[in-house]
Amino acid sequence: MLELATGKTTKTTRTQITLPASVPIRQYAQLPRNRLWLLALITLYLLPGCAITRSSDMTVCDSIGPQLTTPSLAAPADELNVLLLSAGGPWGAFGVGFLDGWSGVRTPPEQRRPVFDIAIGISTGAMMVTHAFLGSEYDHVLREEVATLTTEDVFRPRSILSAMFGDAATDSSPLRRRLERAITDETLDRVADAWLQEGRRLAVIAVDLDCGNPETLDLTAVALLRDDPGRRDRYIDYIMASAASPVAFPPVFIDGHMMVDGALRQHIPFPSQVEALFPPGHEEHPPRVNLYGVINSPLETYPLCVTDHVLYIAVRISDVWTGERAADSVALTMLEAQRRGWTVQYVAPMDGPCSPVPPPEDYFQPEFMRCQYEHGYAVATAGNSPWRDSVDSLPDAEPAHGKHPCRKQAEPARHR
Repeated sequence: MLELATGKTTKTTRTQITLPASVPIRQYAQLPRNRLWLLALITLYLLPGCAITRSSDMTVCDSIGPQLTTPSLAAPADELNVLLLSAGGPWGAFGVGFLDGWSGVRTPPEQRRPVFDIAIGISTGAMMVTHAFLGSEYDHVLREEVATLTTEDVFRPRSILSAMFGDAATDSSPLRRRLERAITDETLDRVADAWLQEGRRLAVIAVDLDCGNPETLDLTAVALLRDDPGRRDRYIDYIMASAASPVAFPPVFIDGHMMVDGALRQHIPFPSQVEALFPPGHEEHPPRVNLYGVINSPLETYPLCVTDHVLYIAVRISDVWTGERAADSVALTMLEAQRRGWTVQYVAPMDGPCSPVPPPEDYFQPEFMRCQYEHGYAVATAGNSPWRDSVDSLPDAEPAHGKHPCRKQAEPARHR
């Protein structure tokens, strides 16, 4: 592209876009331009008419799925340790590394990893929360099934036409197969026993797109359906729904409700959602609550030179929006928890150690994931407390300063 600047002609370069091989767009690139525009206009005109109209006899927005009715044999606890796992995409490897490192901390005693009475995950956190809830003996599963994810393990790009006439830009069936490998019937039995014997409970957050509400999907209630042949499928449906990033991944239908990523509404679970999982009797005898938030993404917007293409621009907009929502969600959770008299702490990755951020077509890049895992492990095992316990410790919403991320390095002088 040529631009006029101070009377001189200068050349501006942009990084070229490489589309995934599965996108059959080349055949359209050969059409005369007028026919290409005609094809686009016809497609846009016909697109709404090709949508499938859903009908349902549901009349109210209400709780989704089976509700917990089986009583626990455990006595009401005086103190509850609660784990909250946030959204974060590939930064989830930070949380895996942190949990793994936290398992090895022995001193001081107050910094040891506790047994969690309640655990709730959103999006990436939903993929981690089952094995984090079950304890340190399952850290190896998180290392193998989450920290080593690749883009091919999460989704496959769909063709242009499939994306335009379908419900998402990608096919997330690879992620489902990964979860089916990690979550067995034995896993669900352990989740059920944790409630029956110890009164411990597990859930994920997803958004009911029809009603617009965040919904707490009770994994413990599903795990207790031991005689239901669809128990494991429903359990995995809940996790897939919580991680179904709108437009990128297909929505998940649960009992007729269109469910998508919980991060659409919030980055981390809120105290009111935690209270909904308290064991019976807490109204008369409120327990002491220790809240631990593992934030699987930076709380600041990181600098990034954005490629001039709609895919990269869309992903960058999502990143900026996510960073702002993450900080707001953490601040709201901390303030609401402190208002209730709870102890609340959180940990989050630093921006710098694992740059650059992977491009959209290879979002779950192994090198980046490995770096995030090692970063999380190092934070947990550094010797000093990794936890932040004040809203004042959140990053300020100040504009970024310093070198522009698109600035080119000066080329060395050439000598003749």
